[in-house]
Amino acid sequence: MDRSRSRRAFLASAATTVGVTAGGFEYDSSKTNSSLESGTVPDGWYECNEVTRPDPDAPSDENALEPRTYPSPPSSLLDGESGGSTDRSSPSGNTASAGEYVTAFEQVYRRNAFVARYGGVTRTFEFRLDARRTSPVGSDTDPAAVLVALVYDLTTETRRSPPNDEWDIRVTYYLDENVLLRAQYEGIADKPSVTPDPRRQGDLVACFQ
Repeated sequence: MDRSRSRRAFLASAATTVGVTAGGFEYDSSKTNSSLESGTVPDGWYECNEVTRPDPDAPSDENALEPRTYPSPPSSLLDGESGGSTDRSSPSGNTASAGEYVTAFEQVYRRNAFVARYGGVTRTFEFRLDARRTSPVGSDTDPAAVLVALVYDLTTETRRSPPNDEWDIRVTYYLDENVLLRAQYEGIADKPSVTPDPRRQGDLVACFQ
């Protein structure tokens, strides 16, 4: 299958999907650059009732995919991670490291978005991590927050259509003790860079307050 054609088809279909599946990409003018001089998101920028993420009910069709529960945040932001690391680790649910937590979260986010959109006709969901980059904000040994970039491939299939492959998807996350922000790059990614910046262009997808 042609990668560029598949990716274009995905972007076209995503434009008709509810905003929760698209990833944050709009700049909020109320959140100024001066407020981010420290690199961390100030307390009070977000309220927990602003969390936006797919959280569908289970379809009635017993052959359909079921939604998954979002993982719990790590107890320590960088347990098991080194700053600026890039790896190909598989997602592993409730894990100790920020990078693995974000990977597990993204996998659930995309699966739940797929189930929310297609419901009882969902059949296949395969998430394949290509690369991950984790960067501490502030101290390398005791960071105040972590930026994570993922590049991955995705295969989905419904009862009514053949498998659909999406390649080189990049999402970026900001994680601190209070919030998790997510943004998605609307293009074909070549590396796990933190673009777009989830602090400025991200959606609140989890709140720990």
